[in-house]
Amino acid sequence: MIAPFEYSLSTILSLFSKDWHWDQKENPTFQWITTSSVESKDHTLFVPLRGTRDGHEFISDALAKGASAFLCEKNHPILNTLSESERNLAILVPDCLVALGKLANYHRNRFQPTLLAITGSSGKTTTKDLLGGLFGFLNPKTLVVTEKNYNNEIGLPFTLFRITEKTRVVICELGMNHRGEIARLSHIAEPTHALITNIGSAHIENLKSRETIAEEKIDIIQGMRPQSVLFVPDDLEFLQRAKQRAKQRKTKLIVWSHKKKPNLKTIQVKPNGFLLEWKGKKVDWKLPGEKLLSNVRGMVAVGTHFQIDPNQILKTIQNYKSPDKRLNINRGYYTIIDDCYNANPESMLSSIGAANQFSGTKNVVWILGSMKELGKFSKYYHEEVGKEIQRIGKGILLGFGEETKPMVKKVPNAQCFLNVDELIQFVKSNVPKKSILLVKGSRSMKMERIVMALETFKG
Repeated sequence: MIAPFEYSLSTILSLFSKDWHWDQKENPTFQWITTSSVESKDHTLFVPLRGTRDGHEFISDALAKGASAFLCEKNHPILNTLSESERNLAILVPDCLVALGKLANYHRNRFQPTLLAITGSSGKTTTKDLLGGLFGFLNPKTLVVTEKNYNNEIGLPFTLFRITEKTRVVICELGMNHRGEIARLSHIAEPTHALITNIGSAHIENLKSRETIAEEKIDIIQGMRPQSVLFVPDDLEFLQRAKQRAKQRKTKLIVWSHKKKPNLKTIQVKPNGFLLEWKGKKVDWKLPGEKLLSNVRGMVAVGTHFQIDPNQILKTIQNYKSPDKRLNINRGYYTIIDDCYNANPESMLSSIGAANQFSGTKNVVWILGSMKELGKFSKYYHEEVGKEIQRIGKGILLGFGEETKPMVKKVPNAQCFLNVDELIQFVKSNVPKKSILLVKGSRSMKMERIVMALETFKG
């Protein structure tokens, strides 16, 4: 990742310890900040992060590419391997990841845009894209929206670095998989507004209970500014907890109606979506799956709060298109519902409902991969998915991955595959032309391999 970063050395040093090696007579100005040695160039500040490899190992590479300076963790052994001239370019910090967040927060606080942060167990990206469309009437130079999946302690800072004096609205997606991450991200972003899509079971292996997951999501309040606004749905699990926390923080809570008399009404259910009505006007939402409508209603609540033209809100609904690998419908030898980007129990059930709606009376081949990070709850949640397939009572279930065995046991004639090539060959040999296939599983299952093999199949 690389982003514009026009700050002087003295400004950066003022944020951290005065323990540095640079010649104080010089005060160069950076133009870029990056975590990649490959992307380093002249006037770049290189930030080495620990991951599969320790970024500190690439400091020399970054400097060779032209980086002007680098952050480095104090007492890191890499310092002993660098030349004196290289060590003189070090800015020493306790933790490079924390330092990256601190730099991003400093940059964010130089400007005063409306900053809307989104979290939740599922539906974050849909909601983010809806809100991006909602504010699409703005000049593109004044709107910043999280790109790709840049929603963690590395990605969020690079979203914030895109803010300029022209920026009016920032829409940030905040993700997590361990306790405490949402609070840290919230303190970095300091949202003026925030939205929680739902509370589910994603990452329950790490957080141990749904109550802890709820606390983690509600922690988005921690970094919010005074008199800020939090949007939540009326069916949010632990809604009372959210109300209590909002009251304590003097945060205004706006609860949008999804289950109880929603303002955005469903007039007609269609195979490929819904006919909706809002303020007496009808509009088409072109994606199946009733659970997605909560995200749409959340967007409407935000638009109403900001007094955005109702026609712009309706246009946002009408024009929404799902991103890659999220309920994409690919028609060929098979009709493939590609929802393979990721999966947790709630999003899996949502996709099953969407595929059931899309297929009508036709059968569905449910190609469902393992749901990861469920820990001791894995068997239970996979069984629940199997029960839902059995309740729907049509088509055939093909599980992929060891964790899907409990799911498969709940459905007659279902099969479990541990080898992706065997699963693909089974489909090609046994599933007739024009069949409807739903493909979904956790990111680590790489379900896109199945989609790619089957969408190019000619029979």
